[in-house]
Amino acid sequence: MTEETFKNLIIPLQDCHTDYLRDESRFSGRAESISFPRNEAQIRAIVKTVSKQQIPITVQGSRTGITGGAVPTRGHIMNLSKMDQVTGMEQGPAGSFSIRVQPGILLSDLDQRLNDRRFDTTLWDREALFALAAFKKSGRYFWPPDPSEASASVGGIAAGNSRGICAHLYGPARNHIKGIRVIDGNGQIFSITRGEYLFSKDRWPLPGGGTLKLDAGIPDPGSLKDLMDLYLGSQGMVGVITELTLSLQPLPGELWGIVFFFPDQAGAVAFIQAIQARKKSETSTDIAAIEFMDHTTLAMIHTFKQATRQLKKIPDWDKNAAAAVYIELHGNQPEETDGLSQWLIDKSSECGSDPDAGWAFCGKSEIKQARAFRHAAPEAVNRLIDKARLTDTRILKLGTDMRLENADLAELIKLYQTDLSAAGLTAAIFGHAADGHLHVNILPDDYDQFNQGRRLIETWAEKVHAKGGCAVTEHGIGKIKIDLFRSIPLPRHLKIICCLKQQLDPQRIWNPGNMTDLTEP
Repeated sequence: MTEETFKNLIIPLQDCHTDYLRDESRFSGRAESISFPRNEAQIRAIVKTVSKQQIPITVQGSRTGITGGAVPTRGHIMNLSKMDQVTGMEQGPAGSFSIRVQPGILLSDLDQRLNDRRFDTTLWDREALFALAAFKKSGRYFWPPDPSEASASVGGIAAGNSRGICAHLYGPARNHIKGIRVIDGNGQIFSITRGEYLFSKDRWPLPGGGTLKLDAGIPDPGSLKDLMDLYLGSQGMVGVITELTLSLQPLPGELWGIVFFFPDQAGAVAFIQAIQARKKSETSTDIAAIEFMDHTTLAMIHTFKQATRQLKKIPDWDKNAAAAVYIELHGNQPEETDGLSQWLIDKSSECGSDPDAGWAFCGKSEIKQARAFRHAAPEAVNRLIDKARLTDTRILKLGTDMRLENADLAELIKLYQTDLSAAGLTAAIFGHAADGHLHVNILPDDYDQFNQGRRLIETWAEKVHAKGGCAVTEHGIGKIKIDLFRSIPLPRHLKIICCLKQQLDPQRIWNPGNMTDLTEP
């Protein structure tokens, strides 16, 4: 392919590209050009072409983010949606499997291909084909990271180090990624394998020589000891990921989802606290997800359900329910799963839930219904924000991504609800309750309420920071949350990313407007 052909990959922005100027935050931007590369060679050529002209690049996946991270402010859009192939497979010495994918593959497509065990192997090497033959003879496998948005791209999940609803058991995405390939602002390709480049004596070694140095005054990197983890969670601020090697896990034989409804919020909180206090057994069955939904969330989902065909299969519930808790169990022994589910039913009953009013889902296909119920929460928020935007387009999605581990759940919810009531605002509260990672989505009626809500989130960020929590996690800063950090320090992992961006991206090519203001010397 000639250099002239590569240049043709870069398309002047036209009216048909309007959708690529926004993401799920409802924030909208501008750009001069766009590209849809299909492979690493095309990405490299595009980067070299635009970087010579010092044109910044905004990298996009499926644009499911809610902080404006994929929204361009100027320059070039590199959309990776065409890079959606599985490029190979590996089998480990203990029989484990990993799969190589391009960053644009959607989570739903990856799950479908793993389930069907059907891949386009045209460009696979012999080793990958041998691994595939063994894979087809083995049990079922899956990739654990599972944000409720199945249309999220794997590259976007990796860039945000997303956790998903089953992170209570499986942890964040980086735990399940064993290798990446990255292109920097000069078009240079790096291949990074977990454990290969580790932090030592205030610096990380780089592939091909050279080092990254941590500035004096920046805290110890903590969990970011591995060079690969600087890219997993950096929100694309230091390079573009072109390929990922994902560690697969055997699919549990027992998959159960149970929804418990409570007549009062205190009962739901007491139930979650009882689960947190439970001593983990030595069995193979465990609780993978503990998701809380308040009364406003349930009412919002109920209205959304009436207008959404896909949700009509979900049973109705008592509209007077004050809260719900969704539990997901993963295991391999039916008797163990039965025992744990019975313990949950008994404990929920002690906390005021009617066992006959709850729902139980068993198996992968039924679990999809339970996940659809949980995913209806952010979808219903989007619907209400879009309705408010009909009268004022300045209104954007206004939600928190704060995490306060080891917090008293009752006190955390009380903090949010008391402040909301005092401000006269309505919000839907839902999320990963056992990990202190609740999402508060403010639902403004007008622009004045939107501004009130934004100020309230800034106040919460200060309070969470003062308690040792993190004001922004997997959703990232994007362009929506930069103002939060005018009054509070950046979280440790973002301080490190800002420091290393100076070294990895001195021309400021990547994702302008996200953390650029925060990384100015």
